[in-house]
Amino acid sequence: MNDMDPRKGISESDVRKYLDLRLEDLKLRTVDGLSVGVSRVLAVMVVLMLGAIVLAAFAFGTVLLLGDVIGSQAGAAFIIGGVFLIVLVVILLVWRKLFVNIFVKLFIDIFYGNE
Repeated sequence: MNDMDPRKGISESDVRKYLDLRLEDLKLRTVDGLSVGVSRVLAVMVVLMLGAIVLAAFAFGTVLLLGDVIGSQAGAAFIIGGVFLIVLVVILLVWRKLFVNIFVKLFIDIFYGNE
């Protein structure tokens, strides 16, 4: 039995080899994309955690200093809480521009990289 296509000169084994190679390429690109994605997510988590620690330390120090200036630690805590609330509202208003668009570009780069 001849597995050659008489019209094109392509054998069935060549097609199988090609499909196997494409599958291997897909697997490698998937592993590469996932490893890049996971490493970036972990890096962002570390940066966010460190940033939160630094922000909490600065907020605590600012509450102590402002409390001495205005004479009330509770008042200073409310003022700093209000500042954080304003920052939160601003971040929520520009959420799409700040985060969603950045992550869309990140995932496009990961999955469609240098094609």
